[in-house]
Amino acid sequence: MRIAHLILAHKNPAQLERLIRSLDHPNAFFFIHLDRKSNINEFMHLHKQGKVFFVRRRVDVRWACYSLVQAQVNGIEEILEAGGYNYINVLSAQDFPLVSSEAIDRFFRNHAGTEFISTKTVADDPEWWEEASRRIKKYHFQNWRIPGKYRLQFLVNRIMPERKYPLDHTIVGRSQWFSITTGCARYIIDFLREHPEVTRFFRYVWGADEFIFSTIVYNSPFRKNISDSLMYVDWSEKKPNPKILTSKDFNALIHSGKLFARKFDIVVDADIFTMLEDQARGKSLVH
Repeated sequence: MRIAHLILAHKNPAQLERLIRSLDHPNAFFFIHLDRKSNINEFMHLHKQGKVFFVRRRVDVRWACYSLVQAQVNGIEEILEAGGYNYINVLSAQDFPLVSSEAIDRFFRNHAGTEFISTKTVADDPEWWEEASRRIKKYHFQNWRIPGKYRLQFLVNRIMPERKYPLDHTIVGRSQWFSITTGCARYIIDFLREHPEVTRFFRYVWGADEFIFSTIVYNSPFRKNISDSLMYVDWSEKKPNPKILTSKDFNALIHSGKLFARKFDIVVDADIFTMLEDQARGKSLVH
């Protein structure tokens, strides 16, 4: 069982190094997408021949823009081109494992063929979808870099009818972080190549990364293999970004039943990393 961890990074090389070290295993390999705005020289010491690779086609990633989708697509394509992997696990450099690398390897071997991806519908999470539906049905010009784009966006949405997805599919989502088989990943890449209208649609969705991959998988033959995301996220602060997790969240993290969690910041609290590393060296949480 070979796992390719696709990690999206843009800062804090020391934190990324700690993440890689905690995930390291004979069956684990790392593909790092470093934001094109970041200085790659600050991260080059992480490169290890045959173990840690940098995604060649780097993207200038902007929050809530389609660029985040493109960064993930580029990384997935390069993993598939390399070949020889069973799972692709997509993470941010601000994520961290809650169990040992051996437990992660064992978990994926025991659940081979399962697609771990969030596919929340309106019925599953009506509160989130109340806001999310506006992100889909309205035009959003966050990808444009022109003066007055938000005024233009307002005017367009006053004039135009609600947007309609170009295919007869159910739109689902909630989280852009997922763990999928390479067979499912290949399906996603082929689907996007065969349906450019889907890419065009999502370029005008705010935070398209939270919908596009989930929607493709949910409406595919892989739907029967879907299980929920393996990522713990705390949205209790009711902000656009999740809560920064600290030592105070340790108990909630280790009892979450998840393999990974986000969002951490080594500048805010470095102790939580040590606590989780020590926990992982002890009794495994996943069977």
